[in-house]
Amino acid sequence: MKTKVLFAFAASFLSICAFSQKKKEMAVYAEKKGNDYYLVRLEEGKQVPNVYVYSNGVTKPYKNYTDLKDIVGDFPGMIEAGTSSTKEEMVSVLKKGDKFYEITTQRKDPKNIEKTIITVYEIFQGQKRIVEEYDTIYDLAGSPYKEAIFIN
Repeated sequence: MKTKVLFAFAASFLSICAFSQKKKEMAVYAEKKGNDYYLVRLEEGKQVPNVYVYSNGVTKPYKNYTDLKDIVGDFPGMIEAGTSSTKEEMVSVLKKGDKFYEITTQRKDPKNIEKTIITVYEIFQGQKRIVEEYDTIYDLAGSPYKEAIFIN
């Protein structure tokens, strides 16, 4: 149920941003397994997100899911990310030039999804360095890192 609320929020924000951003997908969750990143993205007008794998600098479709339960079964961390947790959760990754970034979110108020901090980390030689922090997803939408969340 909490995961559905997260996707409902993402879908409503995606529809708001569709006019100005002309984006088709919004990153909602990411998980690192080994050297690969699994990216969950909600496509405008769809109930079930698309899942991709980012490996060796290439993003490609992972599996074609037809039910949200199947995605949550493969990525149980989504349940915690969709609840009122204040734990920092990875949402997406971005490769820009020779730099690689991880984008995370963290709720400051567990009962209010709008009070979420978005952090952009640069990953270099296995070390994380904070590059930027945004108080809202709206602030991120105007940043050079927006394509990590709003994907064509």
